[in-house]
Amino acid sequence: MLACVKEYLNGFILLPLMLLAAAQAHAMCGGEEVGRGVVTEISGGETLVLDDGRAVRLIGLLGPKRATRGPASDARAAMENVLSELTLGKQVSLHIGERKRDRYGRLLAHVMLVDDSGSETEWVQGRLVSDGLARVISFQDNRLCISELLALENEARHVRKGLWGNGFFAVRPAMAEDLLYRLAQSYEIVEGRVVDVAAVKGRTYLNFGKDWKRDFTAFIPAKTAGMFEPSASGQKHTITLAELAGKQIRVRGWLRNYNGPSITVSHPEQIEIIEPDGAIPH
Repeated sequence: MLACVKEYLNGFILLPLMLLAAAQAHAMCGGEEVGRGVVTEISGGETLVLDDGRAVRLIGLLGPKRATRGPASDARAAMENVLSELTLGKQVSLHIGERKRDRYGRLLAHVMLVDDSGSETEWVQGRLVSDGLARVISFQDNRLCISELLALENEARHVRKGLWGNGFFAVRPAMAEDLLYRLAQSYEIVEGRVVDVAAVKGRTYLNFGKDWKRDFTAFIPAKTAGMFEPSASGQKHTITLAELAGKQIRVRGWLRNYNGPSITVSHPEQIEIIEPDGAIPH
């Protein structure tokens, strides 16, 4: 397994320009700083334990799932090796967004490395996403820095960096219904062209095929439809649902099988509109 990990890590040396971009992206997205500490332990891959006992969940990213053997185990080990090398024994600062803690009491934070002078030098989430070791995940009540992370993920995918290069991470075609069925209960990014947008009793369905009982669908519940209004407060990433018909888009989230494979969408950052030149507007 160590040989596999070394193979994964061979391409993970980040260029100074990309390091600077990640740090600048964090500076632009902000967030309230809630203290600093020294990392003493990596717990579960996406959680850091500090010297004062605080557990910090790295928000905005999702690494490879845990596994005992095989490609998933190797991919997880690759991410945890880089995270350990990057943070263990290092001082970090914590920046929080809308939601401060999860149900386990962990702080939900973006983490910056801090040098001996007290200056922030590198964004941990930006590094892992830029290296292609983790994908972007967001939540309705925690969307800080997601647009910036999406841009870094898009670049890593474009140059096939890290786990994007060996096929472990992939964008799934919306028309590959059989594959999507098999991937139920996993976190995926699905891309395709929206055939039509249907609104039923306040709920919105983005249909990617004509057979709604089999084809992939993105579902927006009525209770979260207001998140997609242009007037929604604090909106950086705007999507108008009714205008998505005919557009090529990416949808990210947890796949489930209900009248065909589907992803429930609760906030705009789960949808990316793909332009003809490949750019993604934010």
